[in-house]
Amino acid sequence: MTPSEIHEDMVRTLTDNAPSYATVKRWIKEFQRDGESVKDDPTPGRPPTTTTNYNIDFTLGMVMQDRQISCRQITEKLGISNERADNIVTKELGFSKVSARWVLCLLTSEQKRTRCTLSTSNLELFEADEKNFLARFIIMDESWVHHYQPETKGQSKQWKHTSPTPKKARSFLQLARSWRQYFWILKLYC
Repeated sequence: MTPSEIHEDMVRTLTDNAPSYATVKRWIKEFQRDGESVKDDPTPGRPPTTTTNYNIDFTLGMVMQDRQISCRQITEKLGISNERADNIVTKELGFSKVSARWVLCLLTSEQKRTRCTLSTSNLELFEADEKNFLARFIIMDESWVHHYQPETKGQSKQWKHTSPTPKKARSFLQLARSWRQYFWILKLYC
């Protein structure tokens, strides 16, 4: 087929969306020169050389040493792009960035021991006098009111695999807190 026949056929089929006659002629020349190849020519470009085993291992070491490290810090240490650092951490190593859950209070072993001792003594008091136990029991609650936010949510994010979300205890700033205790006397109305 000649270029004019091909162009006429395209105009009948595609109407207003048909390419120009000059474009059809250029396509025919390219197909004749390349042996009618419809594949794209290879484009020059830089291969992804920054995702090397060394960079992956180095990044894994940095993340395991500091779970809160950012891709920007990895970028600065390795001299690679931010996109490559993110690709290594998320795709190659399988980490995802999560925020730590706020826990009202992570108890120390001393605090756990104290609470266990108090609970045991209360149980003994209850077993000794079940009927009058609640009549003379005073309930106390403590509240810490904080005026200090130690870090933002973004600063507390950590890299993790598929393990549970990490817990985060609230940090207390000594001078910017107030402690309030509430007492209730529980009375039984019989």
